[in-house]
Amino acid sequence: MRVTANKRVDFECFVHVNCQSCKNVTMELDSLDRSLLSALHTDGRAPWPKIASDIGRSVSTVRRRYESLQHRGIVRVIGRTDVSRLGYGPPAMVKYRGRDALRPEFLTHLQRHPHVRYLSATVGSAHCLAEIVPQSLSSLREILSDIGRDFEVTSEEFVVTHTYTSGQDWLPNTAKRDIDVEILSREVELSADERNILGMLLHDGRASFASLGAASDKSESTVRRIVETLFEQEIVSLRLLVEPQVLGFQAMFWALLDIEPSRLPEAASSLAENPATKTLFATAGSCNLIGQFVLPRHTDTYAFMTQVLGALPGARSAETLLESATYKRVWNLVKGDSYGEVAGPAWLFDGKSRDR
Repeated sequence: MRVTANKRVDFECFVHVNCQSCKNVTMELDSLDRSLLSALHTDGRAPWPKIASDIGRSVSTVRRRYESLQHRGIVRVIGRTDVSRLGYGPPAMVKYRGRDALRPEFLTHLQRHPHVRYLSATVGSAHCLAEIVPQSLSSLREILSDIGRDFEVTSEEFVVTHTYTSGQDWLPNTAKRDIDVEILSREVELSADERNILGMLLHDGRASFASLGAASDKSESTVRRIVETLFEQEIVSLRLLVEPQVLGFQAMFWALLDIEPSRLPEAASSLAENPATKTLFATAGSCNLIGQFVLPRHTDTYAFMTQVLGALPGARSAETLLESATYKRVWNLVKGDSYGEVAGPAWLFDGKSRDR
């Protein structure tokens, strides 16, 4: 079950290049960009005529602008799915440190590894942080061994036991945010056709029914029914992917928290509702709550750590890792502020069998 947190942050402020909070934006977003991003965040598969009507511009103008942003890798509309409902995972957050942990060769190896969904270089007790999604828990050790085989690194793993809110759902104009408070999620069995269409939507959430049908050798009406079923059963949802820096944010960091187990639901619910929270997991390991946070300025970090993290019920300790660079987000390779190719596992993206 998901509950909705009502928390509105001024999207126009965060992406306005003249806003005092946004002086370090690395690219300029004009009023059309801002309106387009807002519309796509509301409904990522909305037809171009509807988007054009809503923002008061021509269909051709709106479409060309999106295609330009997408071609430059500034914006992606992607499908997202909870791998645990498909019988995969669980994911694990992994801290790497050691002589090779910041070597370009190691970061590239991690970035292109199909089981790595997220990767950033960090400052703190680890040199980089990765999210690894195995096909099964038993395969996690094999993946970790493969990643570290040729490099002098040490790792510490935190297996995700519950996702309260995901970075795939985050955008600063969120008027509502789904927070998962259900302990158990219902696993689903997808047909081969459903797996195939799901994999294509993970690449491109705006893929047309015609293009999906051509790629899957199915009729457009069949594809439409499959897509509607995937959305109705909440197997797939859409995410507008854009780097926080493009929206004017300077500070991104992770916090690894140790919370008294009896206070964990209370602390997690409180933190998940905070507008700065991008991702929040319950984990197994030396800490039991891991979150990613995004703030307008680096100077905001101190107040957040002392007034927000320090005030959490049952908090016993906290460790912070500052992000210095992002190399992969939701399977998409990142260079600077733009997205490149997708590097994900065949069993998720290519509609392969779930046999493990």
